[in-house]
Amino acid sequence: MNQPSAEYELSTDQPLRLEDAGGRVVEAVSGTTWITAYGQRTDFILRPGQRFMVPNDGLTLIEALGRSRVRVAAPIAQSWAHRVLREGGARWSETMTRLRQGLRPAARCDFP
Repeated sequence: MNQPSAEYELSTDQPLRLEDAGGRVVEAVSGTTWITAYGQRTDFILRPGQRFMVPNDGLTLIEALGRSRVRVAAPIAQSWAHRVLREGGARWSETMTRLRQGLRPAARCDFP
């Protein structure tokens, strides 16, 4: 996603896939929208006028419940420290999940 802002018409069972979109803002323009984001424990439901900031660069799925229209806007300018904390939070969540499952944490730390 390189454009600053775009609108999408969505329908059931045809999710919009966002990758490398951390910091972008999804706004529901019409209808009801269901969002599933990598590293998040819950899904999110948006109604017209509500917004959701994509928390990291992992896969985010945006799907309509019926028909809906969403606007995806460029990320708000953030400091380097904020980006590190955002990405670190996703990595921390992944590490904790792996530890709970009895797996070793990933041996990488590649912050932007």
